[in-house]
This record gives sequence, C-alpha cells and structure tokens, in this order.
Amino acid sequence: MKHILFASVFAIHCILSSAANYTVTNTNDSGTGSLRDAITSANSSVGADNIYFNIPLTDPGYDATTGTFIITLESTLPMITTGQINIDATTQQTNQGNTNPHGYEIVLRKGSGTFDYPIMLVSPGNTIKGFIIQGFSYGIMIYNNTATGNNIVQNFIGTNHSATGPATQTNMYGVAIANGASGNNISNNIISGNTIAGIAITSANNNTIKNNKIGTDSTGNAAIPNNYGIAIQNASSNIIGSLLPGEFNLISGNTSAGIIIDGITSKYNQIFGNRIGTDNSGTDSVPNESGIILSYANNTTIGGSTYRHRNIISGNSAAGIVLNGAGTSNNHIKGNFIGPDITGMAPLHNYSGINILSNANSNFIGGTLPAERNIISGNLEMGVYVESSDSNIIINNFFGPDSTGLDAFKNSSFEFLQSNGVEFNTVSKHNRLGGYTAAERNIISGNRVYGMVYYGNSSYNPVIGNYIGVDYTGNNALANATGICVDGGCNNNDIINNVLSGNYSYGIFIVTTGTYYNKMTGNIIGLNAAGNDTVPNEAGLLLGGGAKYNIIGGSSNTERNIISGNRFGGIEIADDGTSFNLIKGNYIGTDHSGLIAKPNLYGISIISNSSQNTIDSNIISGNKHYGVLIFENADSNIVSRNMIGVGADYTSSVGNGAAGIVIWNGATRNKIGGQGLGNTIAYHDSCGIVVKDNGTVFNTISENSIFSNSIMGIDIFPEGPNPNDVGDFDCGPNELMNYPIVEYAAYNPAQDIIWIYGTLDTQSPENAVVELFVAKPDTVFNHGEGEIFLGRAICNAAGEWMFMGNGGSEDMLITATATSVTGSTSEFSKNYVTVTSLAEYALNNCIIYPNPANDYVVFSLPEAEMAKLAIYNTGGALIFEKAINGGKIYKWEIESNLQNGLYIANITTTNGTIITSKFNVLK
Repeated sequence: MKHILFASVFAIHCILSSAANYTVTNTNDSGTGSLRDAITSANSSVGADNIYFNIPLTDPGYDATTGTFIITLESTLPMITTGQINIDATTQQTNQGNTNPHGYEIVLRKGSGTFDYPIMLVSPGNTIKGFIIQGFSYGIMIYNNTATGNNIVQNFIGTNHSATGPATQTNMYGVAIANGASGNNISNNIISGNTIAGIAITSANNNTIKNNKIGTDSTGNAAIPNNYGIAIQNASSNIIGSLLPGEFNLISGNTSAGIIIDGITSKYNQIFGNRIGTDNSGTDSVPNESGIILSYANNTTIGGSTYRHRNIISGNSAAGIVLNGAGTSNNHIKGNFIGPDITGMAPLHNYSGINILSNANSNFIGGTLPAERNIISGNLEMGVYVESSDSNIIINNFFGPDSTGLDAFKNSSFEFLQSNGVEFNTVSKHNRLGGYTAAERNIISGNRVYGMVYYGNSSYNPVIGNYIGVDYTGNNALANATGICVDGGCNNNDIINNVLSGNYSYGIFIVTTGTYYNKMTGNIIGLNAAGNDTVPNEAGLLLGGGAKYNIIGGSSNTERNIISGNRFGGIEIADDGTSFNLIKGNYIGTDHSGLIAKPNLYGISIISNSSQNTIDSNIISGNKHYGVLIFENADSNIVSRNMIGVGADYTSSVGNGAAGIVIWNGATRNKIGGQGLGNTIAYHDSCGIVVKDNGTVFNTISENSIFSNSIMGIDIFPEGPNPNDVGDFDCGPNELMNYPIVEYAAYNPAQDIIWIYGTLDTQSPENAVVELFVAKPDTVFNHGEGEIFLGRAICNAAGEWMFMGNGGSEDMLITATATSVTGSTSEFSKNYVTVTSLAEYALNNCIIYPNPANDYVVFSLPEAEMAKLAIYNTGGALIFEKAINGGKIYKWEIESNLQNGLYIANITTTNGTIITSKFNVLK
C-alpha cells in the first residue's frame, strides 16, 4: 500500500462567538456566499454551527445536463478548526428542488491549484454530508489527535454526478483519517472511483465506518472502482461495519482490494456485518480483486461470534481474504460466508477463499461456537491455502458444503465447484486442521479435487477429527475426488481421528520420494462416523511413489484405523522405492467391533516393486476377495502377527472371500510370519496362502496358524498338493520346494514330550528349516493345515532332522513345512498321526549325571547296551554323533565352546530301541 503523506498540522485559533447558521449561495471559489467564506465564518465561532446550501439555478456553476452545482476549487478550503460544524449539502435539494434525481447536487471538484484535499478536519464533532467530491488526492482529510468524533455521512466521494457510471473526476483517496484522528464516524456514503483508496486511516484509532457503498455506484450493482476500498495503516481499534440491519458496508468493485490493513501497529481492528465483493443484495458479484488483505497486521477480527457479525466475502476475482507477512498473527476469521452468497445456499465464488502466506503465523480460522463457523465453499480454487506459514489453527468450518452441511456447490456441468478444501504448502509447519472435540471438527467435502492436500515439504501439521468426504451427519457421502493427499516431500504430519469416506477416488494417498514419517491413527476410511455402515471410497489408502517410513495405525486401540467398505482395495502399497512403511493394528474389512464384515474388494495389496514394508498385528478379514496380495515384483515385505479371516476376538470366522494371502507375479523374498511373528490365517473360501507363478520365489512362510480354509493351508501352484520329486530339481513358484517327510512322531504323556524326526529331499538340505505343526484333519488331500506351531528343526547335510519338545496329545495329527536356505517354503507335508510310546520315552531307562553338566556328562543305561549316541539342541541341530560298540556307560567330554542351555540325547540301543532324554549344560 502506498504510504499516505500528510501536511503538518496548523495551530488551531479559536475565536469565541455565538453559534450561527451560514448559507452558501454560489459556486464561487471564494468571496461572499462561497463555501470558503462560510467555513471561515464558522471557524470564527464556537458551537454547533451549520453551513447550508441554497444556490440558484442561474448560478454559472450549475450544470443543467447533470443537475449539479460544481464548485471548482483552486486551493484547499480552510481547515475546520473549531469543531461542531455541520456542513450539510443535502439542503440544496431542500431549498432548490431535486435537480439531480441520480444523486446529490453539490460537487467539489479540483481546479488547477496544487493541493491535495478540499476539506481537512482538525477538530472534533464535525459533520460533512451530501457532497460529490472529485479529482483530489484526498476527498476529505481528518487529521491529528484533536480531530475526533467527526461524521462523514451521505456523500458521493470519487463518483460522477449520478454515481451510476464510471467516475469522470477521480480522487486519490476518498476519506483520509490520520495522525491520531480518532473516534470518527463514516457512514451512508458512496465512496467510489478513487485511484488509491476510498477511505484511508493512518495512525488513527477508534474510527467507525458503516453503511457506505465503497467502490460501487449508488445502486450497489455496478463498479466504480477505487484502487482500495478502505486502507488502514498502522492504526488500531477501528470498526468497519455494524451489527444493525441495513448498516452494512458494501465494499465491492475495487481494483486491488476491498479492505487492506497494513502495518505491524495495526491492531484490534474489527470487520463485521459487511458485504465484500457482492452486489447490494449479496446475491451477485461486483468483484474486488481481493476482498480483504491483512499485511503485517495483527489481532484483527473478521466476523465474530453471532450471526449478525457475519461478513459476506464472495464474488472477488482473487482471494476472499489474504493474510500476508511476518507479524500477521493472532487474527481471527470466524462466522463468515467466503464463497457463498448471502443465503449460504448458492455459490458466489472468489477465486480462492483464504490465503495465508509468507510467515503469517498463529492465526485462527473458525471457532468452537456454531455461529463462528466459516462457510468457505464454492470458490474456484482453494478454500484455505497456507504457504510458508506456521501455527495457524483452522477449526469448525465448512470447506465445500453449503450452509446446511448436507450438499455442496456445483458448476453448470454439475461438477463440484471448489477445487481443494485446504492446502498446506511450502515448508508450512505446526498448523492444525480440526481438533479432538466435535466443536472443532471441519467438514471438508464436496471439493472437486482434494479435500485436504499437503505439498512442498510441509511438516508437523496435524489434521484431526474432521469429516472428509461425508456430510455434516457423518452418514452420507459428499465426495471429494480424494480425501487427503500427502505429497511433495511432506513429512512428520499426524492424521488423526478423521472420517475419510465417500470420496470418488482414494480416502487418502501418501506419495512421492521424501514423503516420510507421516502417521495415521484413529481414522475411519470407508465407513460412516459411527463405524458401523459403509460410505465407500473407491479405495481406502494408497502408499506410493517412493513414500517411506510412514506409519498407519499403532499398538494401542486408540491408534487403530478402520479401513473397510471401500469399493476397491482397503490399502494399496505400490511403486519402486515405496519402502519401510508400517501398517499396524488396524481393522481392514470389518466394522468398528472387528467382528462384522464390512468388506473392501481386497484388504491390502503390495505391488509394483514396493519392498520392505511391514504389515503387522492387523485384523484383515471380511473382504470380498483376498486378505493380502503381494504382487508384481514386490519383495522383502513382512506380514506378521495378523488375524486374516479371523475376528478381533481371535476366534470368530470373518473370512475373506478368496484366499488369505496371495503371492504372485514375481514377488520375492517376502516373509509371512517369522520367529514369534506368526499370523492366524483361517476361514477362507479357498486357501490360506497361495504362491502362484514361476518368478515368485524365495518367499518364507513361518510359524503361522493356518486352519479351516476350504481347500489347502498353503497351495503352491499348480493347484492342489505338489508331489515331491527326487532331488528336488524342479523349479517353479517358491522353487517348488519339496515338503518334508515325517518318518516318526511319538508322544510320551507321562513326561509331556513329543519326539518327531524325518527327512527332507532337496538339493542343499543342510541348514534348511523344518517347522512342525499340529494339523487340522484334512479329508480332501491328507495334507494338513498347520494350526498350532510346535517348533522347528534344522536339517543336516543328509537332509535328516529331529525335533523334541513339550506338549501334545495322543493321536495328534502332525504336519510340517520345509524352508530352503534361499528362503522358499514348501506346502504342508502329508499328515502323520503320533503314536504313544512309553518304551521309547521312558526317561528313567537312562541315567544322566551330573545334570546340569559342566565339563562332561555321563549317560548310563541300567538295562541295555548302547549302539549309537546323538546329541541335539532344542532347534534340532545335531551337536554330536558317535557309534558305540556296546557298553552301558558313556562319558561325553563337553566342548568348551558349547553354549549353556537344554540339550536332547538320542541313544540307540543294540536291540534297536531308541531312548531319549534331556539335560542341561551350565558352565
């Protein structure tokens, strides 16, 4: 804003005399009967003096074409110094008739002199009424801290004679208030056509501006622009507007801004009850470029806490409101219509709603009271745009919906009008959208592209508790194209407790390299706000384009996202470089209870080269097709500790419609389960886990509880159980790894010990892992589904393995898988029924001492001769083996590097009996 320069203040000379009435009888610049002469006379008295007009039609300054009386001034009129002077130009009509039916009759026009203003007020309590003021730098000047309580009413300042067309004689400023001239009232004027500002207030406080038309003609329906409608610089506690019906300012049609408030000492100004950018009715546009600009201003209130405070800030060609620059802080924007017309039910768009720019920090958009809600809807671009600004709070607004919150504004093609609801951009930080209470909730719905979008490395901006894609009730779709987009290297943003449902495309996507460490917790994606019925997005969540280290969910119930009811997938993880993301603790495919299916088409897909992501401790159940798909060269992902097809009570059947997990199309080195990380995979229409094509290899399936699936627990294509081949030289999905052969399984109920051994025929058996399970009976293929993990054994170079552990039962069904040293896991083996054998497990038939042992241990058989001794650790690895040619006692020298722990001795007697026992080593 151009700084306003004022002349120095003259000393005020007060000459005491009686109050009087003075009449202007001609249009002369000076002399008897002139306005100049009347002001000079009034300045000579003290009291409520009046200056009236009664200029005859025969006066040379009368323009019969326009019906106006033109006073052409060659120098400024005398300063009004004594106060309480009423200059009422409307008395010309009273005395001579209505010669100008389009407006007022008395015109003050600048002549050839070098001066800035026609009238300067340096005293209190004056009234300037009924003029048309044209062609000056300042139409009216109110200057100095003695100029208080003046009234500028019912003037046309900067317009032509009729105020219904373009100005023919422009001022630079319509009204200028400066240098401590406080407490003045500017009301019921037409202030238009000024080249800089209609009203300028500089270093002056406590002035009131109401009931004016600033930038329009007298009808309020056509523009006669000022550059700025109202300009306030380094001035405080001024009021623009009124709470009384009919006393609003219409501030429209101005070329730069309706209102600009500039300067770090501009504080505590209030703007309420105005129409800014609209016509007089508030139903059509007479655009300013921007509605309101706050530049370095602070503690300004735009709107307020009652419906009478509402400004209609709509129809502007650029932004409704701009907050710009460092120090533009602690401003409150609340209770306004920004984009709708006065009814709140029809669009009257700005280009954008509110722009917060360039370190404009710590401002407040909205408030917790219903009347403090802004309706920021129907704009062509953003509802609120935050760029390079921090710590702004945006609560309880509608972004996209009309004032009912039940529908949104559309264009002539029936597309939603507003592009994005809210955008954080360009390293903006610590801004908050929404809050933890219902009173702070924003409704961000019915936007053409994004409800909310992060760009430009913005970080630490929480989005909390909003409805994004549903209406005010939380039950019905009011779609954005996508609910939230996190893009452009944005990081460390928390997205908490939102409803992200009903959107045409994704509920949320998190994409691109550098978009790291964002966290989503407590959100509902695809269901209504209660979490018990579907309001689907096309898809729930996408992580893609190289996004890393993002967390979806967490360890506690409050961190759980519910991602269900979507027409396509619940979660999709895609693209090369999309890595190290964690999906944990969510319900994917169920309602809020985790027990009732609210299906996505599929639960989670990990595709297109994405790698090293972790899917942990989720309920992935109730989906129409598969629970988890690992596809298109996705590698090294981990799926652990999930309930897949099982409810949140860990027992209920909430099966996915096809398979639990499908690994396909070149997916490699993925881990399903792991040591202490097994999943529960049950109740599916086909298989628990499917591994499909030849390029899908080295996928490890470990320690999972797989049961009650309709066909197989693990199916490695071709469909159905694959026969073992000698030497395991075939290849295909997971290398068509041979399953292990269980040769023997016995259970000793007295000691609660199970003993299992067998062989694995594969090319490189040494250190291959065999996992043992208690199986569910399988009447179709006799290849079990491993329901209860028992433990693992390690194969020796000959493919021999042995397992001993606690627990079991008589006639228990055993099955097993084998995993090669390259990580490929087989199908489940053929079932084996345990035998009960006291002879082989009669531990009192072998005496072991000392126990625990240190340097050596002695094995003694009271009733048999030894033929062979083998010692294993609890993982089944062979530690020591020796053939013994008879004898009942053998002393084994313990090697110094043997670790402390439990070991199993397997003694074969000369008559073929196998005796097992266990002992501890403690050095």
